[in-house]
Amino acid sequence: MKLRSFEIDTYRSCLRTKFTLHDELTGLIGVNGSGKSNILNALTLLKKIYRSRPPTRDIEPSSRSKCHIRAEIEHQNKTLWIKGDVEYETDERNSDEVYSSDLKFNFREFIDYSNWLSIPIQFLGYSRPFGMVPDEPQVEARQTMFFRYFALRDSRAYEMIGRSRKIRQLLLNVAEFFDGINYYSASQFSDASQCPVSIELEEDRPLRRFRGVRHEQFILDLYKSFKANDTQYKRYLNTVSRDGIGLADKIDFTKVDMPSSSYQVMIGGKIKKSERNRDLIVPRFTINSADLSPNQLSEGTFKTLALVYYILTDDSRLLLIEEPEVCVHHGLLSSVISLIELQSKQKQIVMSTHSDFVLDHLAPENLVFVERSPAKGTIAKPLNRSMSKNDYEALRVYLKESGNLGEYLKEGGFYKGCLDVHPR
Repeated sequence: MKLRSFEIDTYRSCLRTKFTLHDELTGLIGVNGSGKSNILNALTLLKKIYRSRPPTRDIEPSSRSKCHIRAEIEHQNKTLWIKGDVEYETDERNSDEVYSSDLKFNFREFIDYSNWLSIPIQFLGYSRPFGMVPDEPQVEARQTMFFRYFALRDSRAYEMIGRSRKIRQLLLNVAEFFDGINYYSASQFSDASQCPVSIELEEDRPLRRFRGVRHEQFILDLYKSFKANDTQYKRYLNTVSRDGIGLADKIDFTKVDMPSSSYQVMIGGKIKKSERNRDLIVPRFTINSADLSPNQLSEGTFKTLALVYYILTDDSRLLLIEEPEVCVHHGLLSSVISLIELQSKQKQIVMSTHSDFVLDHLAPENLVFVERSPAKGTIAKPLNRSMSKNDYEALRVYLKESGNLGEYLKEGGFYKGCLDVHPR
C-alpha cells in the first residue's frame, strides 16, 4: 500500500496544497517558512484521524480549526480515493489533536459501486490500546464492532460492503496504513541532556506515560530490543558499532529489581497486602572505552543513535523525517542518508532538508519543491513541474556532466524561479 498523492486545504499555510509522492523516497526542499513542516504535520493527520477518540474535555468551538483532505492510495495496482473534513485543535506544543472527522471512500476500482461512502475508520481502532500489535481475536473484535456501528450509520452501504470480504480487508489495511505513519521532527532527539539516566518499569511498562517518541521512549524501545536480542537489534548494533558508522562500541543495560508492597484496608478491618515488581533500567553506552549515560552523549551522537534505531526498526508504512541533518556531522550524515535510501526500498519515506550534502544523495525525480505565495499559501510541486521542460532537461545534463544538486542549492539555483543550469 502506497500513498500516491495528498491534498490538504485550509491547514496552516496550506491553503490548497497538493503534491504527488515518490514510490520510495520523497525529498521536500524550500526556504524557511515555505511550509515543509506543515506538509509533514498534515500527513500525520491521517494517523491522528484513525487514533482519534471522543475528547476528554470540552473544547470551545472557537478554538477548533477545520481542514479538508484528499488522498489517493494505491493497493495491488488499483487506486482507492479518500476525502473528508477534519476538525482539530492545536496545543501549545504546536501539536494537533483531532476532534472529529468525516472521511469518505471511493472503491470504484475494487467493486462495482462508484458512489462515495462515509466510513468512520477511527472506530476500527477503538478496541485495542495504543501500541499493541493486534492478534487474530483482536482483529475479529475490531471488525465486528466497527461493522455493527457502520450498519447503524449507513445500512445500505453496510449491506453492500458486508458482501465483499475484499473491501472489509481493504479497510483494515487502510487503518493499519494510517496507524503506521510516524514522524520524527528535527529537534526530537537533539538535546541529549534531557534524557534520563534510568527508567522505572512495572510489569515491563513505564510507571508514567510518555507523550510521543521522546528520549525516554527511545531508551525504553532500545531496552526492549536489547532484551529480545532479535535480528533487528543485532542489525542495529552492527550498524552503529565501530565496524559500522562508529558511534558506539557497546550498548548495555543493567536491570535492578525494586520490589514494592502496597496495602489495602478491607471491610471488617482486614488488611490486604499486594506485592509488585518494579525494575530500574540503567542504560550504558560505551564509546572509546568510556562508559557513558545517555545524557552525557553529544547532541549529534544521541540524535544519530536514536534516528538510526527508528529508521531500521520502525515498521511504518509511511515514515516522515524532518531535516535529518540537524546536529549531525557530515561524516555520519552520509551514513544516515544512505540508510534512509536503503530503507525506502521497503517503506515510503518523506523527508525535508536544507542540506546541500543531503541533496547530493538524491535524484531530481525524488524532489518536491516547496514555496509559499501570499495569495496561494504553500505550493508543492515535483521539481520537473516547477521549471520549464527545457530547463529541467538542461539541469539533468548539468548534473550528469559537471555538477550536483548540492552545488546547485548552495548557488541558490532552486530559488530563482527559472533554474539556471550554470548558476552564478
